[in-house]
Amino acid sequence: MKYIKLTYLVLLLLIVLSPGCTEPIGLRSEDMQPRLVIAGTLSTEPGYQIIEISSTASYFGTDMPVSIDAREVRLNGEQLVRDAPGIYAIGEGFAAEEGKTYVLEVWIDFDQDGQDEYYSATTTVPHIHVLETLSLRSLVSGDVPFLLMAGFQDTPGEDYYGAALWINDVLYSNRILRYYIHTLNNYTQDGAFIHYPIPEWIITRTLTWDNGETFNLFSGDVLTVELQTLSKEYYLFLQEAKIEKNQHFPLFSGPRGNVTGNISGGALGIFGSYASSRKSVTLPECPGLPVRD
Repeated sequence: MKYIKLTYLVLLLLIVLSPGCTEPIGLRSEDMQPRLVIAGTLSTEPGYQIIEISSTASYFGTDMPVSIDAREVRLNGEQLVRDAPGIYAIGEGFAAEEGKTYVLEVWIDFDQDGQDEYYSATTTVPHIHVLETLSLRSLVSGDVPFLLMAGFQDTPGEDYYGAALWINDVLYSNRILRYYIHTLNNYTQDGAFIHYPIPEWIITRTLTWDNGETFNLFSGDVLTVELQTLSKEYYLFLQEAKIEKNQHFPLFSGPRGNVTGNISGGALGIFGSYASSRKSVTLPECPGLPVRD
């Protein structure tokens, strides 16, 4: 996407500087205008789950997305309640059912022509793969750095996995580059019990954190991994999103590339689902980790 942006800048400079042009040349790009974004993921983990509706900034802008309201939002025919600007709640304690297909429908007059446009998407919730074991493997005998080793039973065929890390009660995987995705579709261990190192997180005394800061670890800290079995469309969305360097959630700020989703009707965004299972491990006492006061 950065190359597309550079191309437009070069063309604009050529038009301005070219002495031989006697008529204006019009450049058109759908990506230069704000786009509608519809985003939501359903989880088997009970909790507050929402659908978000917003508008991107213009292509050359630097603003964050703007929340906008729809006339109507439905999930499997049930109307969702507007909880805040652009936020439609599925309900407190909602948990998606394994194997069930959900249909999202949105009616909104985004282009403000007096007529509602219709947008929709579907997702089928995967089945849970239980995270049976979680352990630390030292890369230097008895000391940091550690690798987190996840153990679970894969099922034959297409399975798409994601993993998020909590440190104590803080979500460390709050950026897409600190979130792990993997597929075993064509893997030699497809259908086997997997004992797999998660390469995204090398556990040391200090980890990279937001705004150039570091996240300090101590003996006794609890690391929790949530293994997520992803719907295919959500996996493909996250896979493309990880290509965008330093990408944040939400994924639709102005100067960054807009990630391909599954919303019909021309909107950006994603409606996906995942089944989750969690397990925790405690950092041991070792020379490389301090003890909290």
